[in-house]
Amino acid sequence: MKNGVPAAGQHRMPPAAAPKIPPAAAPKIPPAAAGRLSKPVRVSIEVLLLAGLVVLFVAILDPKQLREYLLRVTLPSLLGLMAFQLAIHTVGMLQWVVLLRQSGISASPWRVFRARLSGCAVTSLTPSAYFGGEPVRAALLKDQGTNYRQIFATIAVDKYIELFTKFPIALLGFGFLVVRGRPGTLLVVLSALFVAFFLAIFLLLMIRLFQGGDFIMRFFKRILRPVTRVRPRLAARIIRPVRDFTRSVARLITSRKAFSLAMSLGLLLSVVELAQYWYVLAVLGIFSLGNAAIIFFGHVFLGIFSFIPGNVGSMEGVFLFVFTLLGLGSDRSLIFSMIMRIGQLVMVALGLANIVVSRIAQGVTKGADRIRTGA
Repeated sequence: MKNGVPAAGQHRMPPAAAPKIPPAAAPKIPPAAAGRLSKPVRVSIEVLLLAGLVVLFVAILDPKQLREYLLRVTLPSLLGLMAFQLAIHTVGMLQWVVLLRQSGISASPWRVFRARLSGCAVTSLTPSAYFGGEPVRAALLKDQGTNYRQIFATIAVDKYIELFTKFPIALLGFGFLVVRGRPGTLLVVLSALFVAFFLAIFLLLMIRLFQGGDFIMRFFKRILRPVTRVRPRLAARIIRPVRDFTRSVARLITSRKAFSLAMSLGLLLSVVELAQYWYVLAVLGIFSLGNAAIIFFGHVFLGIFSFIPGNVGSMEGVFLFVFTLLGLGSDRSLIFSMIMRIGQLVMVALGLANIVVSRIAQGVTKGADRIRTGA
């Protein structure tokens, strides 16, 4: 090699490869979830709200009156509350039994009662006050002779009736609120808009379902248009069970006799709930059906817009607002909330216990079947 030029017969050596420098790792950005608050932040907000509510109660409570109202909460009064809770679940069970019989599902009333109780227990632990425990109800009632489509159709109609039949009592409470509470114009307007909006939705839904429920299929087909273009078979597999479910729901609603009986039981259920509020108020020395109806209206309003599991804090806040508006005192509000919580928690405990016992019984049955089959 001369002057950097390789001689004949020599090969040019490849230049040494430059050392590879790994690119700097991009900083990991925690997922912001597009506007959603992280779980620790949500928990912190809930804790702060509850702490603020506790401080508010403590600041405005009268210890002497609070002790007087606490002495009214006796074992007989709590047993009376449990009687109302069992009556509510019993009437709800009868309402669901009517719909199940109309769908050809002959489950025993005791089994239906337990399934509904467990479903309500799970619902009480979810952010919504009316939804969340439906899969549990269906799973506990499912057997070899039924399918989930039939069960969920009865649950959907049962839930619709439960919500719709609350409106007559809620309207009564709204009337008493305007006459007795004499709230500001803004609160009256907002409450009236709330009642009119949801009542119109339920009436429109009932009319459409009486006409056959085809609007549900049209709605799902519009949603699935992108899927239909790309995966037509997948869209067909989704549309088929939705069509069967819609037909089952429409068939239940168009069976006038069974639907009317279920609606009557739903209205009776709302009356029993109203009587429960009157009973708890009577324990605190307030004998007023009108005040009970106002509390019923506030509780319905709370249930639709609740986003905290178990309505923890929000239920107490609504009761405090209603009691203060009516001049009943914050002390009574606290004891009223405590009594209602006791009834709710007892039913939740029974419902969760039933889930555990049912799962254990199913496991024992499956084990016995395996042993018998192996033998």
